[in-house]
Amino acid sequence: MAAPRKPRTPRPGEAPPAAPLPSPDGAVALHALSRDQLSVFLYLALLPEETAQLAKDWKLSQPGFRTGALGEVQRCDLIADEIRAAPERGEAVLGLLRKAFGALPLAGWRIDGPGAEELGGLVQGDAALAMVLWRLLADPSPDVGAVVRPWLDDLARRHYGPAEGEGEGAAPEGGRAPAGDGAEAQLRKLSAQLEAARREAAAGHERAEALRRKEEEARERLQAQLREARAREAQAAGDAARAREAAEGARREQAKAEAALAAVRAEDLFGEAQRARAQARDLEGRAAALEGRLARAREREEGLERELEAARSAGPAAPSPAPAAAGVEAEADDAEAQAGWLFPVYTREFYDSLEGWDRRIQRAAFKQAHLLATDHRHPSLRALPLEGLPGYYRVRVATDVRLLYRRGERQNTVEILSLIDREDLDRYVRQAKTRSG
Repeated sequence: MAAPRKPRTPRPGEAPPAAPLPSPDGAVALHALSRDQLSVFLYLALLPEETAQLAKDWKLSQPGFRTGALGEVQRCDLIADEIRAAPERGEAVLGLLRKAFGALPLAGWRIDGPGAEELGGLVQGDAALAMVLWRLLADPSPDVGAVVRPWLDDLARRHYGPAEGEGEGAAPEGGRAPAGDGAEAQLRKLSAQLEAARREAAAGHERAEALRRKEEEARERLQAQLREARAREAQAAGDAARAREAAEGARREQAKAEAALAAVRAEDLFGEAQRARAQARDLEGRAAALEGRLARAREREEGLERELEAARSAGPAAPSPAPAAAGVEAEADDAEAQAGWLFPVYTREFYDSLEGWDRRIQRAAFKQAHLLATDHRHPSLRALPLEGLPGYYRVRVATDVRLLYRRGERQNTVEILSLIDREDLDRYVRQAKTRSG
């Protein structure tokens, strides 16, 4: 793309180049204006219904307002923003201007900077029409005079009414209305326009104030919502932290419970092993006692056989009462020993009753059970029958602790039933009666 060519500086004595003429179709780069510049141009150049139709066609809206409730200034601001964002939208505005005014005004005039400044200042005042007429009437060109005179006639008909003979509405006695009436009508018209402009300005101010209040309310609502959202976020963070702490505490409690359960299980296994070892020792002791008695019986049998052989070899003789008496006495001792020893049967009820007692009481219970199996007549047992339950007995383990047993259905057996507090004996009797009934 070629660089723009700089304007050529006129040489001394040379006339400056003529200013370029605008395009006859009035093309304007509206998007190059600032937002406020373009908005006020639209406000002055277009009618309210035209801006409303553009906003509707382009589907423009402002948050918090219905499209139909927007004021003229607000619509012009929205249209200006739309044209600046999409420059092709400006062609629609130029089309409305061409439809309203036709061709571009003063398109054939070359206007420089000072001329543009003077023309702009001229049309801003209320005396624009008078100043333009004054300039045209002072022009020495006959062509200008030929244009301005019919224009004045038209203005006269517009303000004073038709001249005499120009129609049924001619003014009586003088041919046209007095100049004062036309000036007064013009003044009233200007006053009405001024009042309408003031009302429009007041309405615009009210709309701007309402918009400002709505914006302030919306800002306050957003701030309140933001504060509430932050409060909810902080509460959610606190709840999450508490939930994590609770979950961690639950995990710790679960670990403790699992450790305690493992310890209880290990302790139960240890108790079972201890009970099994004690029962094994009891069985070993009983087996050793039986083997000893068997050995003594064999010895006595061998002694009797030797005595019998000796008696046969010696011939008939008076029977010796001593050996017979000794044999009878030995047999009586063996029978008494066998009758005094019992085989202990530890019931499931007994093992269940051990739970809750300390190790000292448990060891004492096993000691008493072993002594009961070895010699149930031993005076330290203090065995007493259990009142209300025939065949049930109790022995003392500690001051307030008793061991319950009964003779088994099989010969030479004793059933170890329960380790119980002395105060619970009556309750045990009632429950045993209920089970047996």
